[in-house]
Amino acid sequence: MSFRAGAVAARAFARTAAVTAEAPAVLACAVSGGIVTGNPNQPVSRDDVIAAAIDAARAGASVVHVHARSADGQISQAPEDYLAIKQAIREQAGDVLLSFTTGGQLGAPAEDSRRSLQAEPDLATVTCGSMNFGPGGDLLISSPAHMAELLEQMAAGAVLPEYECFDLGMALTAAKLASSAGGPPGIMHMLLGIVGGAPATPATISLFADLVPSGVPWMVTAIARHFPLMAVTLALGGHVRTGLEDVVYVAPGEYADSNAQLVARAVAMCEAIGRPVATVSQARDILGVAARQEA
Repeated sequence: MSFRAGAVAARAFARTAAVTAEAPAVLACAVSGGIVTGNPNQPVSRDDVIAAAIDAARAGASVVHVHARSADGQISQAPEDYLAIKQAIREQAGDVLLSFTTGGQLGAPAEDSRRSLQAEPDLATVTCGSMNFGPGGDLLISSPAHMAELLEQMAAGAVLPEYECFDLGMALTAAKLASSAGGPPGIMHMLLGIVGGAPATPATISLFADLVPSGVPWMVTAIARHFPLMAVTLALGGHVRTGLEDVVYVAPGEYADSNAQLVARAVAMCEAIGRPVATVSQARDILGVAARQEA
């Protein structure tokens, strides 16, 4: 091969091997959770949740997912606690998307769990089925009637559904609900590695991705194997979540320091995969969340 032919071949190889710009990844951070994990850095009080959410947003999270706490540290679904958290985040962190849980505490009445919707978040969760949840086998109940009531209330308040799936049967339910939505379909969210649910494996992520209807955004949170499976999700085109709700340790015997630390690691992962973290404006476009005019 001549020198000129070799140079042409080298340039052709370089073009095909070049890293191309991929679709941005929505990065969510679940800052507190509804279960005490044992990590001493997990937010406890309402002020802790606010500070953690602001730090996560400043570190690059597109979405902040909140389980509220009262001023004295109790897990709360009270609208006033969600409103206080929302207002403080808006004042100090600006326009980050807010996702509020409607799960509340296991065993709480459904009407109590959905009180968070009164605070008008951008997104809120809809658990897409019932299961034996966690090592204690607690019952997580989400009936079809409960899901329908949640979705009706969300539609009335312009809140985007975040369909939570803990196994593949729930993913089928979520796919049906997203496909029948009258407006933006919402986002399908698979949570892996919880006892009683689907295992945290690349195969599960691939199966879940295949169940997502065309045009519906999807996200995966892996409790076990958190960052390796985040890479798998990003490579397959999904969006990702991190945070102290999901991550206890960052290394054997080493507690995660903060939500901001986990967001920084996730940002680095997204950049390494070639999918930069979506700005809040980009996340709104990807998810179909309209900007709100706050009072």
